[in-house]
Amino acid sequence: MAQALRVSATEFARKFTTFREQVQSAGVIEVTAHNRTIGGFLSAAELNHYHDMKKREREVIRVSEMDDETMALIMNSEYGKASE
Repeated sequence: MAQALRVSATEFARKFTTFREQVQSAGVIEVTAHNRTIGGFLSAAELNHYHDMKKREREVIRVSEMDDETMALIMNSEYGKASE
């Protein structure tokens, strides 16, 4: 993934119309203050992607709907051991 465009909050506020166009190709513009990210400006496509991810985060998967491979991985997992 390409490096997100980073701009200061002051520059972002002064040149919003410029960044409104640039975000369409950049996807994300990080807005900073004192060299710390304080927020981000997302293109419509990135915002839709974010909403899709948030929706899947809450998705319920029934055990009866899991495939055999996933079920075997869960059944054979060990507490405190990272997956390989």
